[in-house]
Amino acid sequence: MSMSMENRTMVDEEITVGFDDEALTIKKLLAGGKKQLQMISIVEMPGLGKTTLATKLYNDPYITHYFHIRAWTYASQSPRKTDMLLDILCSLNVDEIKNMTNEKLGEKLYKQLKGKKYLIVIDDLWDIGAWVDLKMYFPNDNNGSRVMFTSRLKELSMHASSDCHPRCLRFLTEEESWEFLQLKVFQNESCPPELIEIGKQIMKKCEGLPLAIVVIAGLLAKNIKTQESWKQVAQSVRSYIVSDPNQYLDTLALSYNHLPRHLKPCFLYLGAFPDDTEIPVQKLIWLWIAMGFIQKIGQKSLEEVAEDYLMDLIKRSLVIVAQKRFDGRIKACRMHDLLRDLCLKKASEINFLQWIHNYKAPSSSNYETNNQRRLCILSYFAQSYAPTVLQPLLCFGYEFEKIIGYNDNSFDDVCSFICWTFKLLRVLEICHNNAYFPRELTQLVNLRYLAINLKDSWELPPSISNLSNLETLLIISPWGEVILPCNVWNITKLRHLYAKRGAKYDASLCSEEAVTDHNHFSILENLRTIANLNCYGFIQDLLARTPFLTELGICGRLFSDSGNWMFLNLEFLRYVETLKLCSNFFPRYPTTLRGVKFPANIRRLTLKYTGIEWEEISVLGMMLPNLELLKLERHVAWGQQWATTDGGFPRLKFLKLKELNVERWITCSGHFPSLQHLSLEWCQHLKEIPSSLGDILTLQMIEVNYCGFTVVESVRKMKQEQESIGNNWLKVLIRGKRWAL
Repeated sequence: MSMSMENRTMVDEEITVGFDDEALTIKKLLAGGKKQLQMISIVEMPGLGKTTLATKLYNDPYITHYFHIRAWTYASQSPRKTDMLLDILCSLNVDEIKNMTNEKLGEKLYKQLKGKKYLIVIDDLWDIGAWVDLKMYFPNDNNGSRVMFTSRLKELSMHASSDCHPRCLRFLTEEESWEFLQLKVFQNESCPPELIEIGKQIMKKCEGLPLAIVVIAGLLAKNIKTQESWKQVAQSVRSYIVSDPNQYLDTLALSYNHLPRHLKPCFLYLGAFPDDTEIPVQKLIWLWIAMGFIQKIGQKSLEEVAEDYLMDLIKRSLVIVAQKRFDGRIKACRMHDLLRDLCLKKASEINFLQWIHNYKAPSSSNYETNNQRRLCILSYFAQSYAPTVLQPLLCFGYEFEKIIGYNDNSFDDVCSFICWTFKLLRVLEICHNNAYFPRELTQLVNLRYLAINLKDSWELPPSISNLSNLETLLIISPWGEVILPCNVWNITKLRHLYAKRGAKYDASLCSEEAVTDHNHFSILENLRTIANLNCYGFIQDLLARTPFLTELGICGRLFSDSGNWMFLNLEFLRYVETLKLCSNFFPRYPTTLRGVKFPANIRRLTLKYTGIEWEEISVLGMMLPNLELLKLERHVAWGQQWATTDGGFPRLKFLKLKELNVERWITCSGHFPSLQHLSLEWCQHLKEIPSSLGDILTLQMIEVNYCGFTVVESVRKMKQEQESIGNNWLKVLIRGKRWAL
């Protein structure tokens, strides 16, 4: 996805005021005191910055160095034990856990934590039951491990542990509030003298609540900075007793009321996602487009316009950045729970969105209709809502199995109900472990977005071409490839095709005409993403029909037995910026890139199981002068030594080496002059990181995850050497130190 230069700028870290003393106190509790496992809680009403403070401590350089491993999970109002265990294990980079039972997940977590000094953060804890579900998996090895949670319920602290240390946040003073407001509105500049008096009036009406200040500052920053405009804001901001969140929700609503018309549906749609979840930006943008919220502007693509909209919401402090990519692009976002409450309230007022949490099985009885425009069903199904006016959103979560069970007949009934009842459906997401692709779904001709989690490898029916309006097709098949009929390439509006475990298309599922004449396929001018397509059959012919493709992932058999690549020329894909190549087997002999032509505009490249020589890896940078991200994973190359060359990677900013057998890495700072982020993961044979990398002026971060002890020591030595000459900007994150020993 392309991005404007303005949006490529790194999003500023969250500005905090008034937390320093409290942060220091909690840091001492985390890294000092008793050696036995202890609980520390940050409690107070919503909007005071509990999560912000916890995040600040979690990422504090001293804390990251002090604890061997750290993990984070969101509890939320309706916590699922499975989700929380998965969150923690994913934070620890544990793979192949998605289909485990809770018991197996708990055992896995206990083994991961055993013997290590760990910090676990449980954010937004509402129910002591969530803590009871997890605490048995946290070993007490008397080594200084800690569990920290945030909650708006003070009584949870005493129930969690008899010696739990509750820390209650206070409201900001007027001086702190004014400082905070100025920082958020003017960044490093001073407030103009003519705005100081009216600015302080606005500040006082926020009653020292950080969230209210953040939201109002977002509004002030977007408006013209004049006395007239600020007076209008001051007249709209009402003062509330902030002990009750419902009483100051209208203050937060001021920013919603001032949103431009095109941003309001985008903001309200965020309420379709569960509370306390990180929202993948790519998915959010695809959904916005599917719902028709995004209109093309000038030469920008729909995705670029949508990303601009998201950045606007972020700048207005209505959306929080949760994860960033190496180049500053936003990978995931989230909403503060109070702003989500506001979102749901406003959506309900205008019949935009409705959450249904009670379930009734589909029956032959008459279905009651209403005028709800979008219907969100995260975990349950309700027969009483059958929208006929516009298009609903149906989202079946993983709790869905508890309702319909694992019986195929129940799934059949539900799918039949959907197809007959929701004729105008635009967006459908089915996350059910026993799902398959029912042919009835191809009757939903208005679908723009379809995501389905298939229980096994599956053949999609040729009738899928009936979905002529489909723009996004996401297929997750954990156990095998999905087989696509040739007809899928007749869906000319298709923009994104993603298959998690790979997809291939089978000529036997096409008409006789399609088998004999591949020229009948249309030019797919809208197609932007193909992820995990098997290099099989007529892929070269297919790609020739995708002139505006921007992201391509090819898997499967990439090369012949002789080591020659199955495709040699991709340079005609001149808009492709992201390319991922993953073979399904490691070749017996080295393969060669000689004769292979990559798209010239590639900025992000991932290689896996390619089995080329390390010398050819070094040449890649010269072949791809615009390369900014390079991921080399699992058996990417033959040999135990990688020696880079001059001029190889002039623009590379992010380099990741994962599960490689390389033992020796020979390089110098001049070979990676633009490198900002280096990540090493499970490189167990690597002896050390070249010390010369520390001389790269642009290098900001080195991550070392589960590598050998000598690698860890070489990184520490590099950091010490740089600090000794006054270079203090390099951050180092190390995980799995005890394992490495």
